[in-house]
Amino acid sequence: MGWLSSFVSKVSSAISTVVKKGKEIAAKAIGWLADEAETFVGDVQKIWRTVQPYISKARAALLVAAKSVPWPWAKGLALGLERALAFVEQLDKHPIAENLQKAVDWVIRMAREIKTKILDDLEIKTAEQNAKDIAEAMSLVPEEEKQALKASELVNSYLLVKAKVARAVSQNSVKNFEHYLRIRAAQKLLGGYQQIMDNLQSIENVDPDLFFIIEASEGLISDQPHLSESQAERLDVVTIKLFGKPLVPFVFEEMIIAWALDVDAIEQQWAVLNKDLAKDKVMRRRLELSQGIEPLTAEEQVYLANLVVSTEKDSQTLQALDTTAREKRNYVYASEGFLQLLEKDEATLIEEDREYLAEEGGQVGMLLIECAQNGRPWVSLSQDERALITDFANIFKTDCKARGAAFKEVEVQV
Repeated sequence: MGWLSSFVSKVSSAISTVVKKGKEIAAKAIGWLADEAETFVGDVQKIWRTVQPYISKARAALLVAAKSVPWPWAKGLALGLERALAFVEQLDKHPIAENLQKAVDWVIRMAREIKTKILDDLEIKTAEQNAKDIAEAMSLVPEEEKQALKASELVNSYLLVKAKVARAVSQNSVKNFEHYLRIRAAQKLLGGYQQIMDNLQSIENVDPDLFFIIEASEGLISDQPHLSESQAERLDVVTIKLFGKPLVPFVFEEMIIAWALDVDAIEQQWAVLNKDLAKDKVMRRRLELSQGIEPLTAEEQVYLANLVVSTEKDSQTLQALDTTAREKRNYVYASEGFLQLLEKDEATLIEEDREYLAEEGGQVGMLLIECAQNGRPWVSLSQDERALITDFANIFKTDCKARGAAFKEVEVQV
């Protein structure tokens, strides 16, 4: 069991005591599908190449949100930092005062362009040193002067995490689906951070969630990801507050979106090849009919021979693409169903006349978990098993496509 699926177990254990058994199985199925994603939907690097252009634009959308005045509390931050600096200077701690002065100047300057700024290597080192200097100063100043230092720590930490997330997004590959999901979760959390910051009026009422979002984002993108049970529970509250959905679907909807985009890419590839193949087949038949009437020229004979080879090869490729797309569609659309079971409470499912999906989803989920555990391919499933998954998947086909389309529309807007 991977890190994310174990984290799903922590969260779903709290859920499963108050809802139907189907939700617990749906949560487990989502976790297993993530662990065994390459068994079901193929090479993660290929899917990363499909998704990366969209999430790179999502990163850009965060950066160009505003080029005008900084946040309303920026002036208050500058004044508060000056007070804190004055206090430190009175302590005759000149090295600390000098270092804090540099950190203060840097933070105030960065705060003016924080929405568009991505730190380079040198600036990352500066921010890391700032964190140490601010922490040392924090231990010296009185409580009333700590607000400004905490706010500056918040700006400094945000810039560091944003730079790390930006680098993760721009890299050429990901380790696995878990890695991809962690990157996307951190990226979306920073969007929530910015949303809170936009509504912040003064440094005296900094939302504690801001510090926690940075803490959680750092944990998600770390080489050794860490999120304790208490952090997962708190993050569940934060994602509901900011995004209107619990933590598990907040994280795992990115898996379904990535898969859906991959299926779209395969279907588009099939459509292009099918169109080209149809043209080649028409030309092949025409030449074959012609040679029955009169001999072909040498050039036409070569052309026909090439067409025979290419149409046979392309027909096989087309059939393989069709089979792959059909199998992937069933897994992806079924996963959309699991996600909705986790996103919606029982009252909503009943209102939508879909409460039966909890039981049916449980059956499909157990079947897919068995496939993941035992490495069972689609062709090994019985006709009834395939029909069960296909019927369940078809219910959520439209919703899955709509989720992917909404993702593309939002992420491309810059």
